[in-house]
Amino acid sequence: MIRRTCLMLAAALALVSPAFADYPRIAMIATGGSQAYWDPAYQRELATADIVILSVYPGWGSGRGTTMNTAIQQIKAINSNTKVFLYTLGESLRMPAEAPWRSLADQITANHWWLYQSGFSGTIVPSSHSTASYSINISSQSRKNSSGQNFPQWYGGWLAAQFGTPNPAADGFFMDNVFWSPRKDGDWNGDGQIDSHTSSNARAWLRQGHVQELQALKRAMPNKLFIANAADWGLPEAVITEYEGQFNGAVFEGMVGRPFSQETWAGWDAMMKGYRKIMAAVAAPKYVICVQAGSKTDYQAMRYGLASCSLDNGYYMFSNIADSYHEVVHFDEYDADLGSPTSAPPTSPWQSGVYRRDFERGIVLVNPKGNGSRTVNLGGEFVKLRGSQAPSANNGQTVTSVTLADRDGLFLLRKSPTPVPEGPSDFRVD
Repeated sequence: MIRRTCLMLAAALALVSPAFADYPRIAMIATGGSQAYWDPAYQRELATADIVILSVYPGWGSGRGTTMNTAIQQIKAINSNTKVFLYTLGESLRMPAEAPWRSLADQITANHWWLYQSGFSGTIVPSSHSTASYSINISSQSRKNSSGQNFPQWYGGWLAAQFGTPNPAADGFFMDNVFWSPRKDGDWNGDGQIDSHTSSNARAWLRQGHVQELQALKRAMPNKLFIANAADWGLPEAVITEYEGQFNGAVFEGMVGRPFSQETWAGWDAMMKGYRKIMAAVAAPKYVICVQAGSKTDYQAMRYGLASCSLDNGYYMFSNIADSYHEVVHFDEYDADLGSPTSAPPTSPWQSGVYRRDFERGIVLVNPKGNGSRTVNLGGEFVKLRGSQAPSANNGQTVTSVTLADRDGLFLLRKSPTPVPEGPSDFRVD
């Protein structure tokens, strides 16, 4: 199996890599920075990921004599197995609108699709997304246009025509800010009364609207996949009934490393429960992306996040805080080549509060935050990874026991592979 370090060399030679069927699974959300997807060097970096999310806007690449579809094709020429999704956002829009988005803003204004403080006109509610953005009424109660469509129904069709049809090489869309509950009070149903963002009606209307947008996209793009930003779905109080089984994946944004991360304020167990809740809510192929933010030299924190993600079947994304959602950071652990899992995602500790998951060619260990430093016996000989980033953790030594610091993770390789169990299994990787 050629792993990602080999792929980077192969990409330089314009070779096509094999599938990344094995673990760890890696994703890249490349929606920040210059978005120069035409750059061959950046394309090679993006192609090292299993899943990539790219920004797109009307006219992208025209100044460079290229198109988004060409850029996607070039990435897939390096690695035909990389899945590429295009970023969309229907919850808010910057105003005054930037040139590529002015026609969309004009449609929203003409059809009274902003979220207003009262009725379907008047003062527009600012968005929580950014200080320069304003809220769009993406709920099922938004005003209907002359064709009988509300905003999410119209917007799904607009997205398909604007970005789906011109970019057939894309595998689908990533839909940002698909919240379970609105972030702002507003007159969501246009009856002249402000609806609290905490009201059950406003929450249901919002979720219904996002599903209406998704259904419009599916009708227009029946062979594509759709991923939602499920940043708040994992909260214990989150009601996501309308979303269950609708999306093909989800981004668990801020899983680790942010002040708002569940792991930060509620602990590791709460984070993992949220992760499992999101995983259970999405349909096949269950492209759940676990996003960690942090310093790219904090290798212990990275191991902790990647190992936690690998305890279930998600794809790991590391966002360097200094270059958010742009830099493709490579870690020694990405080359671990664990193979397929031979055990189901664990829901209870294996030893001394430490969690373990077994794979064909290795194991993953996680010592949750608050468990203290722990030494565990491995039940046999394993080999530490060999790398240059964290010599104490990845020194190539053969070990029968290891000590993990509090809030740490570790990847170890077997001396000989363990076959994947045959027969039906909910953890087998096809």
